[in-house]
Amino acid sequence: MRDSSHRHGTLISCHLCLVQYHAIQYMHFHRGMVSKSSTKILNICIHSLCKIGNLSKAEAVIVDAIRLKCLPDVVTYNSLISGYCNFIGLNEGHAITHRMAEAAIKPDVITYNTLIGGARKHGLHLRALDLFDEMLQRRISPDLWSYNTLIDCLFKSGYPDDAFKVFSGMELTNVSPCLVTYNTLLNGLCTSGKAVDALNLFRNLQSAGFSLDIVTYNTIIEGLCKLGKLSLARQILNELGKTGLNPNMITYTLVMKCCFRYKKYNQGFEIFSSLLKKRQIDNFMYCAVISALIKNGRLEEANSLAQSMRQHGFELDQACYNTLVYLYCKDGRLEIALQLVDEMEGNGLKCDSYTFSILIDGLCKMGFIDAALSQLNLMEMRGLSANLVAYNCFIDGLCKSGEVEKAMKVVRGMRKKDLFTYASLIDALCKAGKYRLASKFVLSCLSEGNSIFRSARRKVISGLRNLGYKRDVKKVLDAINRARILRFQQF
Repeated sequence: MRDSSHRHGTLISCHLCLVQYHAIQYMHFHRGMVSKSSTKILNICIHSLCKIGNLSKAEAVIVDAIRLKCLPDVVTYNSLISGYCNFIGLNEGHAITHRMAEAAIKPDVITYNTLIGGARKHGLHLRALDLFDEMLQRRISPDLWSYNTLIDCLFKSGYPDDAFKVFSGMELTNVSPCLVTYNTLLNGLCTSGKAVDALNLFRNLQSAGFSLDIVTYNTIIEGLCKLGKLSLARQILNELGKTGLNPNMITYTLVMKCCFRYKKYNQGFEIFSSLLKKRQIDNFMYCAVISALIKNGRLEEANSLAQSMRQHGFELDQACYNTLVYLYCKDGRLEIALQLVDEMEGNGLKCDSYTFSILIDGLCKMGFIDAALSQLNLMEMRGLSANLVAYNCFIDGLCKSGEVEKAMKVVRGMRKKDLFTYASLIDALCKAGKYRLASKFVLSCLSEGNSIFRSARRKVISGLRNLGYKRDVKKVLDAINRARILRFQQF
């Protein structure tokens, strides 16, 4: 539904842009009537085009408008900056300000808020600070949105201390924090692992009589859950019930997942049962509980709940199926896993790269190499041949089954490899006493820009030394040193 509504919205936007574009063309026949309303039409058109990423069309419309003496204003350029920041990059967005200067149009606070938002999107905290300073140098007063965006950017980039410095600076500019500001601070503290500080801030807000919303409570509950402070999280949940605010599914899911993460299964199941009675359940909750049941070895209950889920009108999505297939493969129940895959495809969902990786890994671990190869071939037939994880699982399975020759053939035929690709093969060759052959794969791995596990290096070098292959030892050591220097230079 979400995809179809998005496509529908995009079509409407495109249609609207065409209408607006023709409106500007229409002005060509009424040059004497170009007015403020014409600029408004231009701005609506540019905003719509930039929102869907059609920047070339937006630029063409601006050129046409200027030719018809309908001059763009700061709103026009702000839309253009937003489009470039979202779809191209921050530098391209910032370059628009130079065009504004040439057109004698002064940037405003929205201009810089958009640029700072672009810096946040790309994780460029230093650029965000530079843009903030540039705004101050131009004597443009930051507003609440400026501070909230910059604070969020600094937290997400891993600079909580700088975020609090910016927050402290709000007082000097007489900009009062709002609930969004405090929610940003709480979320930033939690993601920085400072849930205790977040809890202190939360308590201070409560003491000050600040009107908190459900986002505030969800943020602090999630932060406490991530640190394993389950009792405190449940305490906040109980307090939430007394505030008049209604806990939503996100709230309960956070606590329930925390219970499962820290093996408090019964507490998690109790929350789920209470929600089931209230009929406040969604797909994600069902799948979280089914996963927890399987991990806890309660497979029959997991099957029963999956059936109940369907009876209540819920359908498993791709992620749910993959989770179940993984858990059943891990438990050695390949038959059920394969039945789930058949059921998934029968419901119109196709196996993705993750599904194939799970099946291939499970089949290899059970010793069904031919069946794993069939899945690998099927994956390639469906155009998913670039799945490195699946190939690495297959190579590992071949090596553990003693089919090292076949594993080498697969590795040599692969275009893309990583250190995991080589790890199983090198280990198998060392176990077979083929240290010189193993050393060649070590050299190949390093020459392709991959690192190599220390344990693999030790085995190969030790084996070569014991057999008296001093020249081969030197080759491996030289390659390792070259790889280190190259990585240092790149850093």
